[in-house]
Amino acid sequence: MPLLSHYTTRVGLEGIAETRTFWATNFLSLNDTSEFFYGWHQLMKTALEMAMALIPDEKKQTGYDIETLSENATSQFKESFHATDGYGHLYVTSFARGKTEDHNERGIRTLWEQYNGHKGYCLQFEQEDVRRMLELDSQTSNYEGLGMAEVKYGIDRDEQDFRNLCFQLSQQFLFQVIRARADIRVELQRERIWPDSVLHRKIMEYCATHKDPCYEDERELRIFAYPSASAEARVFTGIATKKQVRTCPNGKKYIALGENWRPGIVPRRVIIGTKADHNIDSSLAKYSPKPKMAFANMPIA
Repeated sequence: MPLLSHYTTRVGLEGIAETRTFWATNFLSLNDTSEFFYGWHQLMKTALEMAMALIPDEKKQTGYDIETLSENATSQFKESFHATDGYGHLYVTSFARGKTEDHNERGIRTLWEQYNGHKGYCLQFEQEDVRRMLELDSQTSNYEGLGMAEVKYGIDRDEQDFRNLCFQLSQQFLFQVIRARADIRVELQRERIWPDSVLHRKIMEYCATHKDPCYEDERELRIFAYPSASAEARVFTGIATKKQVRTCPNGKKYIALGENWRPGIVPRRVIIGTKADHNIDSSLAKYSPKPKMAFANMPIA
């Protein structure tokens, strides 16, 4: 059974043990939002180039610059989210997957260093348990979308998803140009244009699952969630409630996955970092069954 690893601090270890939930963080609250906007910038630049290629040269503004247009579009995108209450946003949480037996036994050294400096813990879950958590959460809480996908490192411009999104975005840009400039006549392919809500979700999913190749050591499997702003009555499973969007003291928004069912998500193993406190019996005792305990024991200074 594939193992999924979640690297965390002592506070994170205790929080997960206490609540049996995972926090999925609003994409605008990630520690490094540049990882999300890596894919976004690639899409924007290509879509703008496609749109501008269809506008006659004599109609283009003098000295227009694709990079500037892309940055302006990015700023408008961010502002549109900051003004809302957190619903319809993308929320993410991630797991790593080892490629070798040693990765599964002791963890991945670069991730120990990145997430907790070898002073924290690695919680390992069976992939099927995580899938089950998402299935149960989707029954009790209403989502516009909830799933798990493998992260790809780098952008393949020939990939169908990339080409489809660039086309859709180029049509959106052309629509804005036509609305603002009556002297520019460009025929839109209206029969191929997606609804705004569909385009929005597909862009978010693409950006959440495509990262700069320098992050490849993370080997991520990422959960992405879009909580709905309303509850929904369902025939077989009853009421799916409105998912609560919470705010940390530091202002970051998040949702708790798996909060409405018990016994909740339970790790199969907990690896103790090389520099971490070994005394975690009180945290492990909160789980049933109690996870196995292991030690990273990495040769570090």
